Amino acid sequence: MSEPAREGIADSLRRMLITGELAPGLVSEAELCNLLGCSRTPLREALRQLTYEHLIVLPPRKNVLIPQLGVLEFQQAHEAARFVEGICVALAAVRIDAQQLEQMRDLIARQRQANESRSFYDLAQLDCEFHVAIAKATANRHFSDTAALLHGFFARFTFQAYRAVGSADQSIAEHAGIVEALEKRDVQLAQQRLEEHTMKGGQRILAILGLGEEDQES
Repeated sequence: MSEPAREGIADSLRRMLITGELAPGLVSEAELCNLLGCSRTPLREALRQLTYEHLIVLPPRKNVLIPQLGVLEFQQAHEAARFVEGICVALAAVRIDAQQLEQMRDLIARQRQANESRSFYDLAQLDCEFHVAIAKATANRHFSDTAALLHGFFARFTFQAYRAVGSADQSIAEHAGIVEALEKRDVQLAQQRLEEHTMKGGQRILAILGLGEEDQES
């Protein structure tokens, strides 16, 4: 199979993982090949990519482990995102250009369209794109690579949160506020709004996972 075929298999699996079509637990390579209509070689290449993204685990004996959405995994990724994105948004406020600002406004417009149609998978993907766009505005590919990895992992959580609430209204409004701060090139305001967005998003997701603020403190 060609390279696009491998990428297509990875994209299909990623969607199934994010939306929960593939439930947590063990699934065999043979089952996935039958489900996707592909051979094992491109499947294994796609699985290696998803392992790198921390979306699956590959135990021995040609099985694939789909992890349960867990509080510890979320908290660790959330901690990393708060640290990395605080630096990214400060640099972005200084380095962002007009074209990048326009691209971010376009992302928000696409989020609003997806929100109107309640396309929760698209919303989760666009959320990832938005945060990666902030990192790209730093002009440092190491930040953008890290943001893509973190928010690709978060997509399973954000999908569940958007679907549970029934919309992404609050998240989109927070994104718009961050872009406004970046447009003003106000480093402090951009950091403040990004931090508020990250904390509120984390609280929303922890509520979905059944862990409230009181539980976090105990």
